[in-house]
Amino acid sequence: MNRSSSPRVARLFGTLLTISLISLGLAGCVPTLRPSTRTMTATGAARAVRHGHYIKGSQAYQHLARHSTGTTRARYALRAAEALVRAGALRAADQELHRAKPPLTQRLAAHKYALMGEIDAAMGHPARAYEEARKAQRYPNLPPQLQAEIGRIEAQASLSLGHPVRAARHMIARERLLVSRRRLTNNETALWHDLAALPRARLQRLYDEAPTSAVGAWARLALIARRYPPRSRRLRAAIAKWQHRYPKFMPTSTFLTMILGAKGHPRPAPRAVALLLPLSSPFAKAAKAVERGFVAMAKTHPLAGNPAIYIYDIGSNPAAAAHYYQQAVKRGAQFIVGPLGAGAVADVADHARFTVPTLLLGLAKNGPRHNPRHVPVYQFSLARTLEARQAADRAYLDGHTRAAILYPNSPFGHRMRRAFARRWRHLGGLVVAQTSYTPGSTGYVRPVEDLLNITQSRARYRRLQRILGMPLAFTARRRQDVGFVFLVADAPDARLIKPLLDYDHADTLPVYSTSSVFTGRPDPVYDRDLDGIIFGDMPWMLVGNGRMGRLRRTLPDARRYDFTPFARLYAFGADAEGLVGRLDRLSLGGGGRYNGLTGGLSVRRDDVIRRTLVWAQFRKGIPRLLDTFLPYRGLFSKHKRTIRTIGRS
Repeated sequence: MNRSSSPRVARLFGTLLTISLISLGLAGCVPTLRPSTRTMTATGAARAVRHGHYIKGSQAYQHLARHSTGTTRARYALRAAEALVRAGALRAADQELHRAKPPLTQRLAAHKYALMGEIDAAMGHPARAYEEARKAQRYPNLPPQLQAEIGRIEAQASLSLGHPVRAARHMIARERLLVSRRRLTNNETALWHDLAALPRARLQRLYDEAPTSAVGAWARLALIARRYPPRSRRLRAAIAKWQHRYPKFMPTSTFLTMILGAKGHPRPAPRAVALLLPLSSPFAKAAKAVERGFVAMAKTHPLAGNPAIYIYDIGSNPAAAAHYYQQAVKRGAQFIVGPLGAGAVADVADHARFTVPTLLLGLAKNGPRHNPRHVPVYQFSLARTLEARQAADRAYLDGHTRAAILYPNSPFGHRMRRAFARRWRHLGGLVVAQTSYTPGSTGYVRPVEDLLNITQSRARYRRLQRILGMPLAFTARRRQDVGFVFLVADAPDARLIKPLLDYDHADTLPVYSTSSVFTGRPDPVYDRDLDGIIFGDMPWMLVGNGRMGRLRRTLPDARRYDFTPFARLYAFGADAEGLVGRLDRLSLGGGGRYNGLTGGLSVRRDDVIRRTLVWAQFRKGIPRLLDTFLPYRGLFSKHKRTIRTIGRS
């Protein structure tokens, strides 16, 4: 070889090496997934469920089921379904139940019927739930733990159907099946709450009909607790006499200690409920919607005892909220709902002295500070950060592992990003990209291209063209290591961002979001730009039949707020009223749930109300329900004529 050609060869080799490296860069790097539920054993899956990590546990059980056969496969599938029911993921639970196929042992068949009953109960069908539980109960020789679970479903369904005595009988029957002291105490406490809700005459009749039976014994104990004040000598003496008479029905010492004190004394239905709202503030319209929803539910579905409702206007100064709270207590309020607004909630949580049960309409960062009597203080919120966590759950259950986050560069956007990312990483997923944009602007192109690596792809193309010194055919390629996009945006921003994602070759990439992307008003012309977006929202905004349909027809002012920005707040107020008489029972756990307008409502261990959403996807500009196994019909499926005429003027 001629020496003079060596520099040219070296330059050519260097160019080829550079091109090779750039080509590798064009392909992008696919990160290695962190250790996941695939390596988890059955013991690890059970431990995850026991510690409340239901989705992780369910994924582990699903993996075990896929690698098993016969009855072992069915058993793991049922355990996965059970964990998903606990997580509120009813669609995924139903799908998993269908994988538990015959032949099934009697125990597995009973377990399957019991889980079908739990799903029916969670969907608001207590009659069907009771029927499924009765089918499960027919199988002989079931293990005590499964029998106890079936009894719990029977009791909860009976209570929902308005049969408190039948519910009490089922809970009493559960006593002999429970071994854990904690579960025994929880069962006795639930039974106690149900008996406390019965009129005195009904309790007396239960006792008179069978004074030596278990039901008669418990009715007698409830009558004793009503007769004597808490912590009194007479109450202690009467309970000691009761114990001597009914040695077979001895409750746990924890429960007896509770009913001797004020905490366990049957709390009568409140005679006065105070509602604290900023009615003369810049948020007056929002507060008024909450008030109207609360009052509407009270008129059509009054609380036990039909209490008086007193509405307090706390004004525009959040720092005055604690003052109004104490004023409501002094004037005789036995239950307080509110205040509404982050600042007002923080003021009450930090400065009020809690002496009556309270439902805060917002999240208190540090919880109540002054609660010497340990009265129940619950937190109920429509916070979008809670929706972001559920979006992570939904995407994970849909099989995704790698997320990209596109969010507004604002305090709200950063809170949403953190909430989603924390939950996503907790589940074992990876966040492979996150980019912010300026909300309300027109500069969305660069953030979208940065998120998808389109900007980097173009930069590599220009560099390669400079190196070769010749024009090249080029098609921008998005990164291939993204499984879906979590989009934090309101409807106007989302209408501009989603078409850009589609244009940049991400039209096949699933996009998840929260209720912020839906205005609540059907607009098929403008919302076509949202097509494909999957989002969670409250049933009131998406469901047109069943309980939602009946309430929409019967609740005063419901039509006034339909298709308005305040529809969700109206539903929020209605659910706040519906929760007042149910919180004691829901706080006992055990899968209790209230099917509200804002979602399936349950109480977490920290007394925050958990709100399970329903899911929809924009198709031809209209939200369409995704979980077709649910007995729901979309709100907009029967309003086609209305939809066509509602578009913007």
